[in-house]
Amino acid sequence: MFFQTLRVIHLSTLISAMCRPALLSIAVLLIALTSRLHADNGSDSPASLAVLLGLDGVRQELGITPAQCGLLDSLQADYKKQAKNIMAIGQADQDAALRADWDIRSLRKQYNSRSLSVLTADQQQRLMELQRQMLGGSLLSSVAEQKLLGLSAQQRQQLASLASSSQAQATSVNAQSQAGQISDFRKGIELRRIQRQTSDQMMALLTPDQKKQWKILSGQKSGMPEIHDPNARTQSLFEGY
Repeated sequence: MFFQTLRVIHLSTLISAMCRPALLSIAVLLIALTSRLHADNGSDSPASLAVLLGLDGVRQELGITPAQCGLLDSLQADYKKQAKNIMAIGQADQDAALRADWDIRSLRKQYNSRSLSVLTADQQQRLMELQRQMLGGSLLSSVAEQKLLGLSAQQRQQLASLASSSQAQATSVNAQSQAGQISDFRKGIELRRIQRQTSDQMMALLTPDQKKQWKILSGQKSGMPEIHDPNARTQSLFEGY
């Protein structure tokens, strides 16, 4: 908003005082800074945007160009490789699993920011709308989303508690799977159940006005399935790879 205001206020002055190449350089700088600002605001999504942006349906919705596809493919490959290594180390014991969870969150935020920087401002906005439609209430764990909706301190505290409980449940399920106590099929079912339950609980914390605002912010309905839909095949958005 700051850069947009600055551009409007000083546009006529810049045109009369500077040559065309200088104006072009300033315009490029403003666009880059604005895009970076948008990227920083969306990097704390609970899902891996590197993985999400690899889905054909999402790319079609955003109008991703061939050049952008190449950059996003590279980021996704790097993210998946590092995430797999982290999760492999986390199989050692419970303490290692907890450290792995923390490292995955840090890695996800880093690659979310890098993935968003590839997109235009319009694409970033549409991606946020798609996340609200696909992730549901789970996206409310994002601090940026909480600020956008004007959540109270009590609401933020309750959301943090739900997110912590959800993470603990998911860690337990992963540990059972690693120990051979449950099958991979059962693991997938349990992780989807946890995500669906947490999403519903988080959404229930919103006031009626906040829910209306959320619906507006979700934008035009897409044909993308929700994450908890077994046919979505996107459980990896939360598991790291």
